Amino acid sequence: MSKETKIQFLGGPIYEQEDLKEMDSELLRALLRERIHHNIEVPFYSLIKKWNGEAKPNFGLQAQLVFDVWKERKLTEDDEDILWAKEYCELAKKVRTGEKIEWKRSPHKPFTNQQLEIIDRLIQDRCSIRDWMDKPIPDNMINKVLEAGRAAPIGCNLDELRFIVLKDSKEIEMIWSDIHVKNAVVIVLCYDKRISQVVGQDKLVPQNPGYDAAAAADHMLLMAHALGLGGVWLSKLVDSEKTKDTGKEFKKKYGLPEYIEVALHIAIGWPAIGTIKTKRMPLQNMIISRENK
Repeated sequence: MSKETKIQFLGGPIYEQEDLKEMDSELLRALLRERIHHNIEVPFYSLIKKWNGEAKPNFGLQAQLVFDVWKERKLTEDDEDILWAKEYCELAKKVRTGEKIEWKRSPHKPFTNQQLEIIDRLIQDRCSIRDWMDKPIPDNMINKVLEAGRAAPIGCNLDELRFIVLKDSKEIEMIWSDIHVKNAVVIVLCYDKRISQVVGQDKLVPQNPGYDAAAAADHMLLMAHALGLGGVWLSKLVDSEKTKDTGKEFKKKYGLPEYIEVALHIAIGWPAIGTIKTKRMPLQNMIISRENK
């Protein structure tokens, strides 16, 4: 790898090899995922559809630089995201040298009608539950909910989300809520602010971490419903004339570092009572514009 290769972002920081050697490993990991995404993954598929085998010597060099430093620092190479990065680096190397790539992966197949009925039932039946039985949730079920959040789409594959699981009633009291949260597990969805900063996205798309947290929360609530649990989305307040930033208050009480930001939290538990499901307005009222009406 040429020492002249640099990591550059639109209007953001520039990193050289020595910078990467000194970078916090969590931030280097995020940088690796982001560079794999933008430097290899995004251009790769449009390229391979029409590629004639001509070598492209600069393809994926920034991502390769980060991965080389990752390996040089003897950081883990067995985790899923690192194996994913390695696979893309190997493909990029073939593009750089003009080596033939045998692409055998097919697009995913549509679900069967039976599978679609299950998915539709899950989406349409999910509702907010605010009253729970005094019954513990097994850890394996909590892990399934967390895994659903981990599988949610993340902007630029940054993986900046962090989860805090609160089971103790006294700890749950640290969470602001407009409902009384009793007999539930609370999952606090946070994000590491340093990660968007290290890839220069804190100025360009500062809203993305909040969107990522929302996507993860939705996945979690769907999984909770599928498991027979009931969940509810709980927002945090911001500083205003009448309110305090409840996320900031929680960070202080829980002892979180400054760079961890609270986005929202959800409560899940065993439903104590059935509810009347909220209904939405007609779809036609929600569509502002649609071509080919």
